[in-house]
Amino acid sequence: MQENRTAPLGMHLAIPELLEFSGEFGAEINSFIPFVYWLHLAGQMRDRRIRTYLGMRPFYFFLHPTQIQEKSDLRRYVAPLQRPDWLPTRDDHRSQRNGFEVFPDYRTRYRNTLFESHKPLLVVHNKFTREWYGPPINFLSLPMLETIAQGLADKFTIIYTRPGIKSRQEGFSGDQQNDYVLDDLSLVRRISSVLLFEDIVSTMAGDLSYNELKLMLYASSYFHITVQGGNAHLAALFSGSLIGVLHHFGQEIAHSYQHGHFQYAANPRPDYLICRSEDELMLALDVFGGSSLAAGRAVIPADAADAVTALSAEAQCGPGRMDPVIAP
Repeated sequence: MQENRTAPLGMHLAIPELLEFSGEFGAEINSFIPFVYWLHLAGQMRDRRIRTYLGMRPFYFFLHPTQIQEKSDLRRYVAPLQRPDWLPTRDDHRSQRNGFEVFPDYRTRYRNTLFESHKPLLVVHNKFTREWYGPPINFLSLPMLETIAQGLADKFTIIYTRPGIKSRQEGFSGDQQNDYVLDDLSLVRRISSVLLFEDIVSTMAGDLSYNELKLMLYASSYFHITVQGGNAHLAALFSGSLIGVLHHFGQEIAHSYQHGHFQYAANPRPDYLICRSEDELMLALDVFGGSSLAAGRAVIPADAADAVTALSAEAQCGPGRMDPVIAP
């Protein structure tokens, strides 16, 4: 586990017996779960329970099943000032290390042999959904998906996933954002070298839940290509990874990538390639193609140093690289 700061485990906190989370997946991952885990380690969850969304139990493996209540509500964005005042991090996009968070070590907890492969795993996570009251903004296009498959299939076992690519999977906690139509399923079916995570979920139905399988997959993978949003926040919890993030728009660019939990949720923390365009993602693909896996972490070749520096959070984030304003 990765502790943010040592805290007095016996101190009393004015928090309720039932801790309910309402909000987006990323906020639950980066602010609510680490607080609940800290409470658990501090011995302050014995008489407390949580209430969260259907399918989220695997993320709270450290709690007794009777301590978890599930609700069928759809996720929605909750503004920071509307979040509980007992939550140490209310604005997860401005989070700093604090003494009341411990991030669970999901890699160790969900280590498995199910996803063993003779080549390193590369998880490609996409989304194609309504964003900021308008059409999709942060997504991997079909030509880019084909480029990833053609360029990296010899190097990696590629597993592709996009919530909504098939019918909603049981155990997936959906939100109020509507999905748009993207013809990526036919593309994946045409490229035999790419496996579809949702097919694996269907095959394992009745044995393992959607999120159990997702955590097992991520525990086995050290290479991720993803897009801005909740999945990028989750990937940051898996130590030693190389993570390429396609970020067209989102609050993370102002703080989170450079100073937030992306930098301290896992040890060793992942290496990030923050790509503001698909042209920059093409540069990142060269880094992935030359990287390898050794001693439980992704190893980037020395000749990729210039690309890594150009795509680093330090270079891509901050006042000089802010997102343009997108009107609703």
